[in-house]
Amino acid sequence: MKQNILYYLFMRFLQKYQMGTLPNPSRQGRGTNLDKSRQGRGLFINPLPWRERARVRGLMDFCKSLLLLCSLLIAFWGCATATTSNVKESLAPQETTVITGIDIQDYTVTIKADKPFIYTIYRPGDPYKIVIDLPDVTIGALNSKIVSNKAGITEIVPSQIESPSVMARLEILFQTPSIVEQEYKNNVLIVKIKEEHPKEVSKEELLPAKEGPPEEIPEVNIPEPAAVEQKLLPKATEISSISFEKSADTVKVLIKGNGSMIPNVFPLDDRIVIDIPDVVMNTPLPSAVVPPVKGIRSGKYTDKVRLVLDLKEKTNFDVAAIGDSIVVTLQRADKEPAISTMTQMPVEKAEAVIKPEGIKEPEIHVEGKCEAYLQGKENVNFEFQDQDIRGILKLLANISGCNITIHPDVKGVYTMDLRNAPVPWNQALDNILKTFSLGKSIEGNIIRIAPYTVLAKESEEAAKAMEAGIKAEPLETRIFPISYAKVKEIETAVKNSKILTPRGSLSVDERTSTMLIKDTASVFPAVENLLATLDKPTTQVLIEARIVEVSTSGMKDLGIQWGGFKKSTNKDTNTLFIGGYSGLGKGTLTGNNFLVDFPGGASAGSGGGFTFGILNPAQTLGLDLQLNAVEETGKGKIISNPRIMTVDNEEAEISQGASIPYRVQSTTGEAVSENFKDFTLSMKVKPHITPDNTVALTIEAKKEEPDWTRTSSLGTPSSKKGEAKTNVIIKDGETVVIGGILKTSRQESNTGVPVLMNIPILGWLFKNVKTTDETSELLIFITPRIVITEREKIRNQ
Repeated sequence: MKQNILYYLFMRFLQKYQMGTLPNPSRQGRGTNLDKSRQGRGLFINPLPWRERARVRGLMDFCKSLLLLCSLLIAFWGCATATTSNVKESLAPQETTVITGIDIQDYTVTIKADKPFIYTIYRPGDPYKIVIDLPDVTIGALNSKIVSNKAGITEIVPSQIESPSVMARLEILFQTPSIVEQEYKNNVLIVKIKEEHPKEVSKEELLPAKEGPPEEIPEVNIPEPAAVEQKLLPKATEISSISFEKSADTVKVLIKGNGSMIPNVFPLDDRIVIDIPDVVMNTPLPSAVVPPVKGIRSGKYTDKVRLVLDLKEKTNFDVAAIGDSIVVTLQRADKEPAISTMTQMPVEKAEAVIKPEGIKEPEIHVEGKCEAYLQGKENVNFEFQDQDIRGILKLLANISGCNITIHPDVKGVYTMDLRNAPVPWNQALDNILKTFSLGKSIEGNIIRIAPYTVLAKESEEAAKAMEAGIKAEPLETRIFPISYAKVKEIETAVKNSKILTPRGSLSVDERTSTMLIKDTASVFPAVENLLATLDKPTTQVLIEARIVEVSTSGMKDLGIQWGGFKKSTNKDTNTLFIGGYSGLGKGTLTGNNFLVDFPGGASAGSGGGFTFGILNPAQTLGLDLQLNAVEETGKGKIISNPRIMTVDNEEAEISQGASIPYRVQSTTGEAVSENFKDFTLSMKVKPHITPDNTVALTIEAKKEEPDWTRTSSLGTPSSKKGEAKTNVIIKDGETVVIGGILKTSRQESNTGVPVLMNIPILGWLFKNVKTTDETSELLIFITPRIVITEREKIRNQ
């Protein structure tokens, strides 16, 4: 407003000056002409000549421009002042964590702050020194060196770093080469120092003291002890394993590499992000996690590998890089309110990079989900209309959770409609790749998409490089002893496995059971692994069989013999005999001409019977009757118990018996020769041990014996056989019945007088009855037992 008023007044002045309305004292002395007609009206000055007016007009234009420029400068200065004021207000210093104190005790340093803080501990290659960096922390009143008179610590040098970010740095010097352990709790960091013990001097290195007065020792300058040389690990190029360890209060995630790793760690709301630069993933992610970890994910970038730990709840953590490992220690928030990172190894510097919580992390997918899509277990349905193929591949990556990298030569536009029927994800991907002559290579959960020509060229170059490397390697000769397997079988297995290079050769010596291989050194580990698998003692199996044969027999025989005679009178010499006896003596009945003669099977020493006769006093009438009966019962039990031991997958046979001679008559019927027939109990068995310690058996059991009750005309006995062939699976030590034969026979015979023998009750007087029962049973029991040697027991333990 002030500038506008000044500009208006100045312009009015110039206007009046140009019109000549202002007095010009410099011209009054030159005899100015006065208009007498206007003398009464006041003083009037004639207008200036045209040259003067042009000069005044130029001066006025210059003044206008100068005044306008001044006005613009004044306005800009006012805006700049306001902006600066706003900036100063917006850049008001934020609250930072301040170190409130450092306490030094023997071998212990305690650092206290007014708020929680993050720290990084590292060694700059000096065993007498460690450096502690505290981002977003100020040193407060600690602006000078702190000299210690406590054991283990020489001094602490604090310093404040302002650029590129605020950070407090503490340099701790030790009295001797030392290592440290840290503990953080309630805004307090405790650093414990432990001395590195020097190598003990052996007794051989100690020299005996000389006797006599002590020698005068000249004064020498003792140099400062040199720093203990520490072996520096090379920088890691890959991550070799990821595992979990659980204790009572903490869970540790162990990330192991092939060298030293310096992680960049930053926490987000529900996860911890760990960036490891200049490495690649050479191990699968763990299939199972331990709470509070909900999942673990990985992502590959051009210059780093990113690991993300998804958490179920708010969790405090500590990240330590020690040697070739990174240890992430997780603890519940109510146990220890601390977040820290620590790196303790002889490297140049390890910084813990903290990113603001507003940063959005890229989605990193779990490997298990990607694997399900690659195996075709998940279906998709979508539609594309003239879409860029790179965008389609990125969409497939988001759907499946797979990390997909695309070669720069992958270009094109594609149309696809899968809405009618869902198809497996991997089938949809293969269809797109075939359309554009593309191929894929899978490494872990990363799918690389490139043209076939590129992949083929890379494979060819890799093969050539490998072949060139193999040709450049020198040949070595090694002898491998074969302990259990047959050397010919091992030779065949090595040749069929294609382990040897084209330059390699193989030969075996059966006499010493050794194998000689001449090839490059890179081949021998594969040969050793193959021998460790094939050249092992074969497990043995003891097979025990029980062949039980039980037989019972019974026979019943009932017979009758009777007859009689009649005489008319004592004086009559005519006598009628009806199958009776002649020449009867007094009190005796003898003879064998019975009217009915069907005797039983009783004989002397077996069976029983009775004889009775009837004779009148005049001895004119007589009847004689003889009954006999016999019953036989027999029981037999034969148990055969063959046992045999054999190795896995090898057939074994055992037999026992006798050879019985028999006569053979020639075809002419004149000459008779003698041959032998084998009657044996035999068993053939072939076991196979399955991985679950069951035994699969192929069994053939046979028993053959002579039957002397049935012979030929030359006296040659017939044979009785029992045989079983089967395949069974039995658990170790169990018994199973593999076969049984039950044979029962019953024979009944009736001999008598026709018609009369069939008369009820009376028919028993005219017949003989004989009944024979025979029963035989054959059972075969098998019990396998796996024989475990002492060496196998120790290996299993």
